[in-house]
Order: sequence, then C-alpha cells, then structure tokens
Amino acid sequence: MKKNITRRVVAAAGITGAVAMGLTSLGAGGATAGPLPGGTITKTLVDGTPVTVQLFDEYVNVQRAVTNVATSREVWLSGKVRVTVGGKAEGGSVNAGYLVGCQVNFGADAGAGAGVKVPFDGSDPSFTDSTGAEAGFSLGPGQASYFPIIEETSGSDTAYKDYNVSSYSFKGQKGGVTYSQQKFGLDGCAGYASAKAKIKVTVSTDAVKGVVTLYGKPFSIG
Repeated sequence: MKKNITRRVVAAAGITGAVAMGLTSLGAGGATAGPLPGGTITKTLVDGTPVTVQLFDEYVNVQRAVTNVATSREVWLSGKVRVTVGGKAEGGSVNAGYLVGCQVNFGADAGAGAGVKVPFDGSDPSFTDSTGAEAGFSLGPGQASYFPIIEETSGSDTAYKDYNVSSYSFKGQKGGVTYSQQKFGLDGCAGYASAKAKIKVTVSTDAVKGVVTLYGKPFSIG
C-alpha cells in the first residue's frame, strides 16, 4: 500500500518538536488578517481514558480573489493541533479541517437569525465535501462545505483504487499536526460567508472506541 500526502502538513508524535511555520505576507490589500482564539476540549471516555484536544496558533488571512469578483474570496489558514491521551490508549487519529458556509449560522455566538443552521455531520443535502490541494468551491445562500486540512490517499498502482483517508494516525500518548498557509477559494457567495475549525480525534482502547470533536470559534471571511 502506498500513502501520498497531498497537503503541506507536518505531523509529529509530539508537537513540541515540530518546526513552527508562520504565515507569510500575501501582498498588499489583504481584506482580513489576524489570529484566531483556537480552543481546548478535554473528555473522559467511558473506560476512564482522558483525551485532550487543543487548537492553537490559529491564524487566518482573507483576500479578495485575483479575479476581483465581489462574490469570490481566497482564504489562507495556519494553525497547530495537539492531542494528548491517557489511560491504556496507545495513539489515535486526527481529522482536521474547516466548515465553510454562505449565510450559514455556525453556532449561537454567530448571531441570532444569522442564517440557515447546517448539521455538523454533513447530513444536510446542501453540505458538500471539498477536496484537493488548494481547493476551490462554490456556495450559494444556506450552503456549507467542509475543507480538510489533512488529505491523504492510499492504494496501490494496480489492484486498489486510491481513496481519501483525510486523517493522521499517531502512536503513543501525544500527537499533533501543524498546517501553514492552507488555501481555499470560495466562489458564488453573494451574502456574508463564515467558517470555523473542526478537529475530530478518534481514540481506541481494548474496551472502547471514542470520538472527541473540537470546534473553533466562527470567523467572518467577508
């Protein structure tokens, strides 16, 4: 089986040793740029295994698209994810990405009556999954998409077709992912657009398989 990493992601058993990568200037005229608050969540699985997920050094830079069309934006994202597990857990897997919506309410703190509420699990028919390095997608009012930071494909050249894994697996009690200047383009959104991070961690022990999900704070992308 082969594995191809198709995004510029640094994954390490301990995030402490990863090289910090800053967001470089994207030129004059940036519409919005600045740090985001990230977040932390700690949960205990039913067998007593503690799992902590942290999102930090999160940064966003929103640009008007090079086409200079008012309904288009370019977004560049950076951040770090740290996962710590305890008990008898020996590792886990990390799915990291961003929910992006056009006139969609991503939570109570996004403002009352801010738009259409979309389930986070993607069960709504207006929810799409955007893949591919430096993805681009179109969204109309009330539509949302998921942009994965990690996109890994596996398969062989002959017997098996490549498929998306979109996660990073780690061994031991600490794991982490660092992403820098991950870009996506949003087209067709005539209203306001917003996004928020979604980090899903899966941990298995001899007794249980648990999922812990951390959502970042919603932010405007114009």
